[in-house]
Amino acid sequence: MAKAAPKPKSLKAQITRSSLIIAAAALLRERGPEAVTYRRVAEWAGAASTSVGYYFESRADLLYEAGCYNIDMWIGRAERIAEQAERLGHEKCRARIVELLMKACLPDDPISLSGHYAQLIAAKDAPEVTDAYRKGRKRLDAAVGRLLECAGLMLTPTLVSALVDGGAVKAISEGLDVRETVESLLEAEIACGS
Repeated sequence: MAKAAPKPKSLKAQITRSSLIIAAAALLRERGPEAVTYRRVAEWAGAASTSVGYYFESRADLLYEAGCYNIDMWIGRAERIAEQAERLGHEKCRARIVELLMKACLPDDPISLSGHYAQLIAAKDAPEVTDAYRKGRKRLDAAVGRLLECAGLMLTPTLVSALVDGGAVKAISEGLDVRETVESLLEAEIACGS
């Protein structure tokens, strides 16, 4: 597992380091782990190419930080949707559960869906990224679990993840609409489990 480098002390240094992580995370999401190079990250962050080596001991450290940033972003989205569902109450949550699960589990931007799943599959070649994603999965599942509990469904977050991710990969590989495919899979499973 990659070890996070110590946080820089000055505000300017913290901003530079953060911008490098954000650039690396965007590259990871859009182009996969192989695209995360010192030079490309620096270019995307608008920083000097030497700054990446200054703030990160290795490419592995940078990939781990980028993976942590991405999973934290996905967890944040799912937690916001769970909070919204809890404010709706049981009946309204149950009526909108498919929509809420899709918002919690799929990227917001439909254009990035293929890239999202391609980078998840490519993460297998970057143990630092898979480590970050694996560590964040419990929190992501907890947020999805809150949605399921609010709707009174006995489904597990793991099953929802399999339906969403499996449906998305199926749709992408067959040239189908991802959201329509995932929606129909979730609706069918919820109808069977009701």
